[in-house]
Amino acid sequence: MSALFNCGLCCMILSSWATVQLVIMGVLLKIEALSLLGDVEAETYTDYDDFIKQTKNNYSMVAINCWIAAAIYLLMIVISYLCIIKARRNERNKARKLEDDELFCEDKSKVI
Repeated sequence: MSALFNCGLCCMILSSWATVQLVIMGVLLKIEALSLLGDVEAETYTDYDDFIKQTKNNYSMVAINCWIAAAIYLLMIVISYLCIIKARRNERNKARKLEDDELFCEDKSKVI
């Protein structure tokens, strides 16, 4: 197989894993999982209520960012799939040219 096929397959596998991971992280952030508090806690706050408000806002913003990144990786999966299709088409065209007897059996003396 060609490098285009291998690159497309590798990118598709990595993008699939990234999409799954980011969607799961987005869901966990949306439900405000306590284990992810260290990633979203407010750094500057005046009192407890301000801390809670900013932290909830940060949870929501980071969840949306995860889903946006997952959508970008979905686009990469589509691009990788198109690369795989293109590589297969190129391989089929090469095979057809090798099987074409007319290409090798032409009278070369008549060709200028």
